[in-house]
Amino acid sequence: MALLQLDIQHLRNIKQANLKFSPTVNLIIGPNASGKTSLLEAISLICQGRSFRTTRIDQLIQHEQSRLLLLAHYYQGNEKQIIGLSRENKTTQVKINTQTISKTTELAGRIAVHVLIPESHELLDSGPKMRRQYLDWGVFHVEHHYLDLWKQYHRVLRQRNSALRRKRSKQEIQAWDQPLVEKAELLHSIRDNYIKRLSPVLADYGNQLIGENPKFDYQPGWNKDVSADYAHQLTESFDQDYDRGFTRFGPHRADIKIKISNKAVQTVFSRGQQKLLICAMTLAQLKLQPTESILLVDDLPAELDPQRRAILMNALKDSGAQVFVTATEPDLIDLSRWTEGKMFHVKHGIFQDVV
Repeated sequence: MALLQLDIQHLRNIKQANLKFSPTVNLIIGPNASGKTSLLEAISLICQGRSFRTTRIDQLIQHEQSRLLLLAHYYQGNEKQIIGLSRENKTTQVKINTQTISKTTELAGRIAVHVLIPESHELLDSGPKMRRQYLDWGVFHVEHHYLDLWKQYHRVLRQRNSALRRKRSKQEIQAWDQPLVEKAELLHSIRDNYIKRLSPVLADYGNQLIGENPKFDYQPGWNKDVSADYAHQLTESFDQDYDRGFTRFGPHRADIKIKISNKAVQTVFSRGQQKLLICAMTLAQLKLQPTESILLVDDLPAELDPQRRAILMNALKDSGAQVFVTATEPDLIDLSRWTEGKMFHVKHGIFQDVV
């Protein structure tokens, strides 16, 4: 799968752009605030139906314009596909080969996009929500029925939480326990199997990029041991759930702790090492996916010395993904190992091919 062409109208500071891409690597060069990240954001939006910078699509529409428009050409297998996306009057319309689709999740299922941005370090520094998203995003592209199961679990969870908030009877609240346990155990099993498959791949990339063997400590969201399965956990915690008005344990509270020599990476790694670790985590996910992916890397040189930049670029090439990389200067990125690579220069939202 490769994104061949992208037409952009009125997205942030990009008034209009018609870009044809390389299926291997695309380097976008320009000063800060020139439009580099906006291009990556446009790719994310057309491929996933959402931006990695904001949840409010209207913020992407260029100042004093009423609509943004994206049109993408890409190959899926041997067939050329066209996706169109427009945003106007607070309404998003998406078409795939002229057929209107109702859910943007259909985009995410077609094209797997991974994003590495300066804020990606929050995956390690912030709470467990981002690490759950990382886990779920990886599982989604390996187990396509996973999204439906995830939705079913959260639907039952909302019903149980509603009964808790409204102080319903114990019998009425616990009526939701069995379906919640069934979905929770399935979610846990799929996540656990994925982590077991992902861990050795992460170890390989960790050794390649940082000379270390990072390990996942997967926490399912409840006390998972011989004497305490999830059903038992719900029974034991009922009184506190009732007092607080929500279900405190379950897959919705899962987390992944990333450790080096049994220590949290935040305590032993520099910011540059953390960046490479997150790159290793992303590349490990790419390795497990059954289809090729798009990888967006914003400001790759930041916090990395030339040697580490070269190591990372080699790993990106070997991943087989179609890569989009931004930098302020072309000599910061070595494309010597790549074939068919393209370079674009952008200034004030205007793009030019660099020959």
